[in-house]
Amino acid sequence: MDDENSMYLALINHKGDIRNVTPISPGTLSTVQETLRHLKAVPVTPAKRARRVPPFPSVTSKHTTPLPGTEPFLMITTSFGPSVTKQPTLWNEGEGFDLLTPTGKLRIEGNTVGENISLQHYVASELGPEGLKELVGLIDVYLSLTQGQDQTQNVEVTAKQVLQRIGKGRHADDDDEQAHLLNTALYLARTFVIGRTSAQTRISPLLILESATADEFGTVRLRYHLGVEFYDALCGPKPSLYPLPTPRVIGYHGAKSHHELMLTFFLGNRLAQGSYSLYFTTLCLHSGLLSHDKLLSSNKNRMRDAQQVIFAIMQLERDGFLICEPHPDVDLILAVNILLGTAKVGDLAPARQEQLQGQLSALQGYTKTEQKTRRRKALQRLLNVDASREELRRENPEFCTRLVFHPGPQFLAKQKEILENQSGLIVVDEKAPKREGK
Repeated sequence: MDDENSMYLALINHKGDIRNVTPISPGTLSTVQETLRHLKAVPVTPAKRARRVPPFPSVTSKHTTPLPGTEPFLMITTSFGPSVTKQPTLWNEGEGFDLLTPTGKLRIEGNTVGENISLQHYVASELGPEGLKELVGLIDVYLSLTQGQDQTQNVEVTAKQVLQRIGKGRHADDDDEQAHLLNTALYLARTFVIGRTSAQTRISPLLILESATADEFGTVRLRYHLGVEFYDALCGPKPSLYPLPTPRVIGYHGAKSHHELMLTFFLGNRLAQGSYSLYFTTLCLHSGLLSHDKLLSSNKNRMRDAQQVIFAIMQLERDGFLICEPHPDVDLILAVNILLGTAKVGDLAPARQEQLQGQLSALQGYTKTEQKTRRRKALQRLLNVDASREELRRENPEFCTRLVFHPGPQFLAKQKEILENQSGLIVVDEKAPKREGK
């Protein structure tokens, strides 16, 4: 571009090549990365109106979105966590860069210098839990339109339709909402999971973004399909997936409810393979919720943060997404909070309410100060980083901090339903040659 007032409409393919450029006047979208930054619209005149785009229906109350229950997908979703390590000072402007997540390393690499600059800005300033809902919308729309019958089949949708799908309603027309969605789509299309083999193999991006276009009226359209590894996890002969309770997840506030949001993705991914056990500190770290520094005694808010994680687990248990086995410290913390009035018995799953009765009865004989002291010691045990070492075969009996999770009844029912529905839709040719990832 010659200057900021000279705007163009660019059609860019997945290789980053500009296939067509048409000068247009300034319009609505303000801050979109290199692939999409040239998208502007001319004013609508009475003589020529934009073609109406039919709305994409919002998800129903019982809707479920299948998501890949694989390690690469977990690495991508944890990158949206609030504690992911970002080091912009080490990035070279206009070049690809690495992002260290709690569960592995990602390589973010644009097709042009401008794309890399925009991706660096997105990761440094915009990447966060709210983007997970956009990720869900992009996958859900793809599966709804293709039924998972062909990995290379593209969907063509508008940014507005995807935003409508995740419940944005009237805000689906907002420039900022559409710009953020496009930023997230480009991030997912330019992020490679680095394999753990000695060859450092790279897994294809979650999205293969074939093109992003805007017409003269500012209607932004995306054309994309899923990367081969992620498609196979959802629709292949041996799927590995977990059921996401879509309405509940898209209803979470990215900032106020990020504990529930991040734990749903992390624990759902792990429970795709069955029951799962880990230390409380590992849960906080690997889910992307808390950094190592925030778990240490030097952090004055660590006990408050730990209780927020516990409350989020209880929320997922009450929703039937998971079952957390009884745990002496977790149950004590919950019981004290109920007695102090900072939690309610009715906010817990029925089974949890019943099992806490003994704790509640025993603690009623203590003063409030004594109850708080017992709660503090329980939190200190849960947060003992030195005692919570996953590589040790035996747990230190003094610090019983390992949590055991099982898939909840709703999780199992929805997972079974998805797999049964897929078996009738997808025909797998065992003799067909393996597809090449794009």
